[in-house]
Amino acid sequence: MTAAAFFQYPVTLAPNHIVSSAGKRPGSSKAWLPAAAVLLAAAAPALHAEAGNPLNDKFSVSFGGFLLNTKTTLRVDGDVRGSEINSGRDLGLKDSDRFRLDAYWRMTPRQKLRLMYFDTNNSAVKTLQREIEVGDDIYPVDLEVKATTKTQVTELAYEFDFLQREKYELGVTGGIHNLSFNFGIEATGNGQNVSESSTAKANGPLPVFGLRGVYRFTPKFYTEAAIQYFSLAFDPYDGSVTDVTLTGAWQFSQHWAVGAGWNSFTTKVDVDGAKFNGSLRWRYGGARIFVTASF
Repeated sequence: MTAAAFFQYPVTLAPNHIVSSAGKRPGSSKAWLPAAAVLLAAAAPALHAEAGNPLNDKFSVSFGGFLLNTKTTLRVDGDVRGSEINSGRDLGLKDSDRFRLDAYWRMTPRQKLRLMYFDTNNSAVKTLQREIEVGDDIYPVDLEVKATTKTQVTELAYEFDFLQREKYELGVTGGIHNLSFNFGIEATGNGQNVSESSTAKANGPLPVFGLRGVYRFTPKFYTEAAIQYFSLAFDPYDGSVTDVTLTGAWQFSQHWAVGAGWNSFTTKVDVDGAKFNGSLRWRYGGARIFVTASF
């Protein structure tokens, strides 16, 4: 489907500068009919929209806390295969709560453009309980190291609702889930004569496809569920993506709602790139508490 199917081109009506002796433009009684039809057609999506109704609102923005639970396993290869590293157990990196943003624009009654964004940064200092190898650097047992991870997730997706009823809708989604992952480790000493430091970066757009549905129990209570999956193999990535979410919301006023839910996202990917050569198994998930504004 082309972009022309999603957007309507603007229509410009040329003014008629010829006025009759009666003070009326010739044909004006007929000219306003197509003009009115054009204006009504352009305004139809806005008239259809209803703030507070997730089945036909025009804009929706949700923001709030993501009570994040992450599990990261990675391997950074050099000339030889690196060590499998569990970021929590081996490096002491902990979970953190982060701000998250979700939004959509209903372009037509059946089409939406969705955006999701959040980031999380962690760092920790830990004395190693085992020897690990990162790239071409070896970090021995009892060495004190500082590890950092910086993760940013942005998703842009298109949704088409092929099934719409008075209380629910169900649609297909497709888009890009971009994961930017940065890992760093450096020795802090512990009396040992070391100066190793290593970094690895992965930044790739991961395509996802899935289903998303909304059910409106009452004018004030609704729930939303979605699942997305994709198995990919393109240079320099080879792996899979799984994304599952379930939320419920209470519409306490025309433009505002509060809600809670759960989201789990898992990336399993092997990378053969210039800045990251190895594997990344990264899962984030946890409860969401959010406020939604709709217009």
